[in-house]
Amino acid sequence: MDKALKLRVDPSVTFGLNTQLKEQLKWLIGTGHLLPGDMLPPAGDLADLLGLNRNTINSVYNQLKDDGLVSIQKGRGTQVLDNTHVKQLRKLREPMHELFMRILDEANSKHIPLNEFFTASLAYLMLQEGEQANRRRILFIECEGHDFPFYQTEIERITGAEVRTHMLSELQSEKIRDEAVARADLVITTLNHDGEVKELLQGYNIRIYVIGAAVAMPVLLEIAQQSSASQVGFVCLGNVGGQWMASRVQEAGIMNITASPLGIENAAELQELVEQSDTVYASSAVFAQVNELAPDKTRLFPMILEKSSERLLYELRQADK
Repeated sequence: MDKALKLRVDPSVTFGLNTQLKEQLKWLIGTGHLLPGDMLPPAGDLADLLGLNRNTINSVYNQLKDDGLVSIQKGRGTQVLDNTHVKQLRKLREPMHELFMRILDEANSKHIPLNEFFTASLAYLMLQEGEQANRRRILFIECEGHDFPFYQTEIERITGAEVRTHMLSELQSEKIRDEAVARADLVITTLNHDGEVKELLQGYNIRIYVIGAAVAMPVLLEIAQQSSASQVGFVCLGNVGGQWMASRVQEAGIMNITASPLGIENAAELQELVEQSDTVYASSAVFAQVNELAPDKTRLFPMILEKSSERLLYELRQADK
């Protein structure tokens, strides 16, 4: 483990030591200080460093494993994974980090004691517990290849519900599937996987709703104006997502380009695609990564919910009132 981790525990803080350590490690993973492939310190070493029992460290590592963020292999150690759980954590933590930095600056400028401020913030959230407890719980099911963060964000924004996202591949496990369904009031999936999800959840007493996405009209007009025989890349989390993007362009009657769909996971193919393309359109989930490779060529491929899907989500929200 080459990276120095500035972890600490404080017995005076109201959170338990396990929670303190787990949340700090999640922050380090979520903000990119710990990257996929990095090894966490051996449990014994970290226990000695923090003055904790080794069993406490092992418990925290196992919680991170249960959250899908790390793998634990005997004789090798605890390693940060490269999967949808880590990517989703990064998507949540990075904007939170920017927000906290602004809050810290403002609190310091007003001479507000930080410990008191965050303790008061926790108390405020606890006062809202009754309202939060009544929130509808939605299980959203997608695959790793599509821009699932877009759908989750839209479902949360419109319904105000608590949304948990699970990949179809994860739900092949009966144990995970049973637990996910038990925690949900209803299921939402996309048109891409309507049949698969309904077949997978046969026998479960839970309602399944289907939503779909479209492409924002301005980007279609922009692509239509590309010169004849332009090489255009379409990049999403997986190749299936890139193919969906390219097919939406074709369905719009745009035939003047040569489309090349791709998923972000293949670095070598992505580099080649970027070099050979005149323009590369990236979904919001991968835009930052693609833009780093070719800022002069990269364009955002904005998705929007289909009108009927948007109405459905608003109806679900109204049903809670």
